Parts: sequence; structure tokens; C-alpha cells
Amino acid sequence: PAAETPQGQGADTFPTRVDGSRLRCSVPLADPVSEVLADDNLLIEILVRLPPKPSSLSRASAVSKRWGSILYDPQFRKSFLKHHRMPPLLGFFRGYAKSFIPAMDSPDRIPAARFSLPKSTRSYHTDEAYMGCRHGLSVLIDRNKHETVVWDPLTGKEHIVSFPPGFHSMRTNSAWHGAVLCVDAKDGHVHGDCFSSPFKLVLVSDGFSTQASCSLYDSASSVWGNIFSVTIANRISATSRSILVGNTLCWLICGGEVLVFDFEMQSLVVIKTPVENHVTNDRCFQLLRMADGGLGLAGLLDLNIHLWDRKSNCEGIGEWVLLRKTIPLDEMLPRRISYAFFVGYDEESNLVVLSTMIGNFTLQIDSMQIKHIVKRNQICHDTFHPYRNFYAAGSGFGRKGTDLAGTLNTPDILTCYLCQTT
Repeated sequence: PAAETPQGQGADTFPTRVDGSRLRCSVPLADPVSEVLADDNLLIEILVRLPPKPSSLSRASAVSKRWGSILYDPQFRKSFLKHHRMPPLLGFFRGYAKSFIPAMDSPDRIPAARFSLPKSTRSYHTDEAYMGCRHGLSVLIDRNKHETVVWDPLTGKEHIVSFPPGFHSMRTNSAWHGAVLCVDAKDGHVHGDCFSSPFKLVLVSDGFSTQASCSLYDSASSVWGNIFSVTIANRISATSRSILVGNTLCWLICGGEVLVFDFEMQSLVVIKTPVENHVTNDRCFQLLRMADGGLGLAGLLDLNIHLWDRKSNCEGIGEWVLLRKTIPLDEMLPRRISYAFFVGYDEESNLVVLSTMIGNFTLQIDSMQIKHIVKRNQICHDTFHPYRNFYAAGSGFGRKGTDLAGTLNTPDILTCYLCQTT
């Protein structure tokens, strides 16, 4: 057994306030901690592991000038993004992008005023013009000007892309759908800060002739590709946005069928609805990206969510497989309701947004965790578009932080900070 240590000799000590009261710290403080925090390389390895929440880096930059200078270094930003890889879900653009619903609690809640609308906004006044977000970029469509706008909500910067020549002759009453994805293949690139990166833009049109047509734009060459067409039984859902599954972009067709564009193979096909499907309301269907990266489908019937997975059979032919898992919403919501439907989906986390008479809920399909994000006493039909990006609130992560070294200048208190933020 170790010899007893006399009181006051070698015992752990804790930082104290000016009035003598002890600050709470979850980790005993020792000299090796001071040595770690004094080494810039080790400190960087610690700071890069802070959670990618909006307040994390701005709070860290306020600890001292030294910490602020590290966080201000562009190389740190690259390391931070590369370590975390997936940007956090900041919130949802509701309907048209002027309304933003934060997904995080204080101090990480981001106000809608923080986002900048694109310069050419006069024509965009309806929900139908806004096509959603992916990789930190949003897509707007102006069917009157025959233009699409790829827009960065954090900066307001935009790329304006005219429709492909073959689309100008299409009927004005055609419905338009669009999707964008970053295709930056550089080593270490992390999606989220992608405005200056090469991207692909897909434009889809469907008219009353039950035919869907699409074309692919490559920003690297500034050229639209060929126009592909396929016969569809119904129109593409006006409220359901595209999901990215592997090398394909998928749109829900009214009635439960799926329009699939493979941008690598350059093909456009339709997948039929599952045979076991009994859902009749189009807003009670939701396309999913399953845990294995494949295509899935959710159907909401009598407040129960049924799930299908798209699998290849022994002959290599794709077919829908009804999963045994069923999600009973009536057992999960805070009070009994009679009706619910899908209004949004985050493909990165397999999270759906539901609308009910008591507000909007997010539901993570795999864990079945549910959260009440908007409370109201009426149904809301607006589509919720998820928005993911790396964002630092206030100062830090690109701005020099305030120097609080006068009050946070000891390794002990810095250690307390790290314990609380991680």
C-alpha cells in the first residue's frame, strides 16, 4: 500500500474564486495537465476534439489569446472539419427559406436572421421555388426566368445556372424539381463548406403528359448533359424533396413509386410501389436512406410507421422487403392525436419530421428518439428542409476571440473548461 500523504503535501488542489469558494471540476488537477496544455501540438489535438456545436469554438477562443490564435489559424479549421467529417444539423428551413427552425438548444441555437438570402430573391415567394439543402448548399428554381440558383445560406453567395436548352420549350405549367451535391474529390474535403467546390446540379421536370425529364449540370465544365425521359404514372410529389442514395438521386412519385436518376450510369428509371403497401395519402410516404446506404421507404398508416428496404433477390433483381420493425407513434407522442404526416427528412441521420395537431416532431428512425421541435395547436403543411453545416457562433473559428486571460489564465481552470465542453 502506498504511504499516507500528509495533508497539504502532494494532495490534489482545485482552483478557487476570489471569495475563497472552490470551483467545481470533474477531474483532479495535476502537474502533467499543465505540461499538456503548455504544448501547442497537444493542445491542438485536444481542441480539435471539441464537439462541432456552434458555441464550442467561440467559447474556447475566449479562454486566452493563445487559444484564440490557434483557433484562428486556417489550418486548425481544416483539421477540425476533417476530424468531425459530418456537419451538425443546425436546423430546418421551413417552406421558403425566410423561416428557419433551430434544431439545437441554447447556446447553440442559430437565429433565422443569421442567414443571408440570395441577391436575386424577387421571384422567389412560394414554397415550390425552394428545393432544399445538401452539403451546405441550397437550390432555388425560377421557372419564369428559366434559372436555377445554387445558394450558400451562410454567406448569401450564389451560382445562377440557366435551364438546359431543351427545357426552355417545356410547358409553363410543368412542375420543376432540383437537387445539388458537392463532388469535390480532394483528399480531406469535408462537405459543408462547399460553395467554392465543384458541384453537380440535377433539374427534373414533369408535366401533365405523365413524363418526367431530367438533365445533369457539371459546374467544372459549365455544361448541361443530355436530357433523359421516362414515363411515370403520376406526378412527382410537390412536397417531397430528393434524397441521395449512393450514386443516385431519388424523388417520390405520388402513389408511392420512386423516380431514380443514376448520375454515374446516366440513367432514369421508375421503381414501383411495394406490393404490401396500403397507404393512400401521398404525404404519408417518405423515402429513406437506410443504415447500409441503400434505399428505403416509410409508410404511415393509422399512426404506425411501416418500413421497406430495397434489396436484390437471388437473381440480382431489386425488390421491396417489408421489415418487421414498426414504429407506433401513438405510444410515443405526448398526447393522443388522430393524424400525422411527413414534412421533412434528413438523409444523413435518417431522421424524419412529422406534422401533427400539436406541432412538429423529429423522429430518428433507427433509435426511435423523438423530439418536439415546434409547438402549436394546428396542422402545418410546410415542408421542413434540413440544413447541416459547420458554424461558429459569435467570435472564434475565423475571428480572434476576446482575451479573458485575467480570469481564465491557469491550466487548472482551462482543464475545467475542457471537462465541461466535452
